[in-house]
Amino acid sequence: MPLIAPARLKVDPNFTDPRVLVHYAQRSGFAELFPGGEPAVRLGERDFAVYVPVMNMRTIAKGTQSGYNELPSVSLVADTITTPTYEQKIRVEYSREDLNAAGNWGLSLAQAYSTGMRQGHFQLLRDAALFGFNPQNGEGLLNAQQGTVRDNLPADSKGNTTLDAYDAGELYQFLLHLIQSQLVRCNLTQPSGQYNIGGEPVKVRLLMPQRILALLTTKIVQLTSYQRIGAGTQSVMQAVIETMKAANVDVLAAPDDELMGRGTNGTDAVIATIPELPKRNGLSTFDTNAFGDEFGQSNTDCNALYVDRSVPAEITGPIGAEATDVVSFMRTTSGWALRGEATTILSVPVSTSGVFSSAH
Repeated sequence: MPLIAPARLKVDPNFTDPRVLVHYAQRSGFAELFPGGEPAVRLGERDFAVYVPVMNMRTIAKGTQSGYNELPSVSLVADTITTPTYEQKIRVEYSREDLNAAGNWGLSLAQAYSTGMRQGHFQLLRDAALFGFNPQNGEGLLNAQQGTVRDNLPADSKGNTTLDAYDAGELYQFLLHLIQSQLVRCNLTQPSGQYNIGGEPVKVRLLMPQRILALLTTKIVQLTSYQRIGAGTQSVMQAVIETMKAANVDVLAAPDDELMGRGTNGTDAVIATIPELPKRNGLSTFDTNAFGDEFGQSNTDCNALYVDRSVPAEITGPIGAEATDVVSFMRTTSGWALRGEATTILSVPVSTSGVFSSAH
């Protein structure tokens, strides 16, 4: 990493603002797609793969007034799914002259490099979570295959296809339908149309480019011939959040511009997912999901991203007589859709007219 800290001339007397204009990168919300809103720190530094056991149970039952010579039985099929791990590394070198030059600008070079390496690791971790290290192998949530639903935003009743011109009320109804479809696929419906009634809320997380999130949070649900939630007062996203809150569903939308152009035919991609299944009990003692509800080591994660540490490790050593070498590293998997039915990849066309380019 180069250090460009040139000498400079100043007019004296002067006032030098002690504050520094620092480059700001986008704060991605990718971690919200995973259980607990963060990667799972479970790997060992030497682990080269992750294995998740799968148990599939099927029952056959019969009822009759006479006996059977051959009784129906229970079928248990054990299997394992796996994904590889990858080691991320970043290296910096600096000399005594670099330290002095940085000091002239009031900069702690060692701290700046350490922070920069940490940011680089987390940006690469975001790419691994969304796109994977080897996308051709189905790594990354955006490339998940088995069970994952892919959909396109249809034209509204007036023929508008881009989000900018889309009817706000119809967009609100479409997003509700998308979320409801995910809940049904994951068997999370409950009596009276409630979801996980009386327990912890079902978490639904949406990740999208900033320009889509900005439109969803500024498009106001219009007044209609009947009173709709948020009509005339709330944005599309507000109305969706409030509607689903009444059904005990916690909806959160987060930004990430790396999803721009990642949808079908160059459209923007939106990832909608349920990161983990809520803890639940059967509706009665006659539980038709007894095996799933009572299995002691049940894994309720729908998505997974494993790492070996929450902060990258650093090893510092000397180079010659007056230089320093720092290596930063951590181990991670790609984003992994354990239950593909919990995720929907939505392709959304957005007009690029009047859209400013953003720094990444």
